[in-house]
Formats: sequence, C-alpha cells, structure tokens
Amino acid sequence: MPTCLILGYGNALRSDDGLGWKVAAALEQQGLGPEVVVIAVHQLTPELAETIARSSRVLFLDASHQGQPGEIRMEPVRRDPDFQPAALSHQLSPAGLLELAYRHFGAEPTATLLTVTGESFAFGEHFSAAVEGAWKPCLERVLEWVRAL
Repeated sequence: MPTCLILGYGNALRSDDGLGWKVAAALEQQGLGPEVVVIAVHQLTPELAETIARSSRVLFLDASHQGQPGEIRMEPVRRDPDFQPAALSHQLSPAGLLELAYRHFGAEPTATLLTVTGESFAFGEHFSAAVEGAWKPCLERVLEWVRAL
C-alpha cells in the first residue's frame, strides 16, 4: 500500500491552470520511491476514489483563482458528508472525492490541498511570470510534504 498519493490536476493548455498537472508530471520523473504514487490528470474523476482509498496521505495539486498571483497555499482537506453524486456532472472537488473514498471503501486518508494562485487562465501552454516564479518553491513544498512521512 502506498503511503503517499500525489494528485496533480488541471488543463495544461490553459496557461496557469496546468500547474497541478505539470508539477505532478515533473514529479513522476523524479522517482520518489515505492511509497509515493504520483498521478497527473486533467480533472478529478470518481475512479480516483479507489486509488485514494489505498493511501494513507493524499496531496492534491491545483491552480487557484484566489489570492495574489504566485501565492502558494497549503490547507487540509476533509471529506464532504453532504456531497451529492449528482455533483459529478462537471468537476469533482477534492472533498467530494475523499467522500467517495469513504463511502465506497471506508477509507479516510489525511489530505492536503496545495494551490498556487494563477494570473492567466487563457489558452496557452506557458505559465505567467508569477506562476513561473512559484514553480521551484512549489516543488520544494511538495518534497517537504513527502519527506514528512
């Protein structure tokens, strides 16, 4: 059973929105050890609940619209007992996904959301200057999270 699961998500074709996906893709190449599973996806889907259920810790990586561009935030995520499956029509939140892991597999891993506030969500494959400047500190925060095993 992996100890850590890192889930990076976002649209890599929408500038800063691709941050979570690109961080996860970069981490996949680093070989963080057998206790760490890294997955890069375009969006969170219900199928990920099973993978989450097999982990004791989960780190979600995403871009945010809240805050100053380039700002890095880490906050705990708890499952959402009020989650309704009808909410799966477009995008699933980390809290909703944790709730699915609990309802279907009885799992309650510790979860954290790391976000970097984006500046540009326009079409494009390059980060804004603010997010580009946050790239290395963001990777360092993720590695600190992994080392806290």
